[in-house]
Amino acid sequence: MTRFIDVHVHPPVPQLLEGAFATFLPDLERYFGRQFPQMDIDTLADYYAERDGRAVLLAWDASTATGRQAFSSETVAALVASHPERFVGFGAVDPHRGEAAVSGVHQAAQLGLKGLKFHAPAQRFLPSERQFYSIFSAAQERRLICLFHSGFTGLGAGGPGGHGVRLGLGDPMHVDEVAAEFPRLRIVLAHPSWPWQDQALAVARHKPNVYLELSGWSPKYFDTALLDAITGPLQDRVLFGTDFPFLTPDKWLRDWEELGIPEEVSRKILHDNAARLLELED
Repeated sequence: MTRFIDVHVHPPVPQLLEGAFATFLPDLERYFGRQFPQMDIDTLADYYAERDGRAVLLAWDASTATGRQAFSSETVAALVASHPERFVGFGAVDPHRGEAAVSGVHQAAQLGLKGLKFHAPAQRFLPSERQFYSIFSAAQERRLICLFHSGFTGLGAGGPGGHGVRLGLGDPMHVDEVAAEFPRLRIVLAHPSWPWQDQALAVARHKPNVYLELSGWSPKYFDTALLDAITGPLQDRVLFGTDFPFLTPDKWLRDWEELGIPEEVSRKILHDNAARLLELED
């Protein structure tokens, strides 16, 4: 059994860093205060194997909003196929593409991907608008998990106009509407959702099809309200994620261990909840 499942990994391969993320990368490096070296997929697999972990690789499609080519579901499926013992894949669709986006949902399922990644602030769409519901209906039909960015984002931070990224679209209350409309759709709210953390906790407490995911923040910054929720009533629907390469498993796990979380709760968050959600045999 692996030690952990990192459910939020942007594989730092050239297709992503030099492609879909190229507009954002200089500002991301300034924001995080370091550069993000490229890795080939074999090196990334070795990286997680050395730490006894598995990783969920995320596709990215904000092509309408950014004009950049997508880091496609097909690309992620090929990366996963190169190391299926180490990786799981989530696809992506551009919500603005209408029926093509719905077809992309079905294609992601046919490729064997487990879910879809959405970043409403960067994709510039409001998940609660009914024009996008056909996408979520198809995802529910195909049993694909929908992972939504929530809260603040380093994408565009410090750039002119934030490079068009709209922070307000990351309010998790927009996703609450989706969770209510599609009760069989498994939803993940990525990141601790600042400045809307309380809203995210409320959505997860209210909607049993919503999971919380803890990537993008070091656990040393988790406040009491978040810790009480994820180690208490929500402990069976909380997932470990890093947002790699922006935050590393080494940093996250080191800071997590210093919190003194009970071992049985920690095991759920680091591994068991994700294994159950992703329907993995580990």
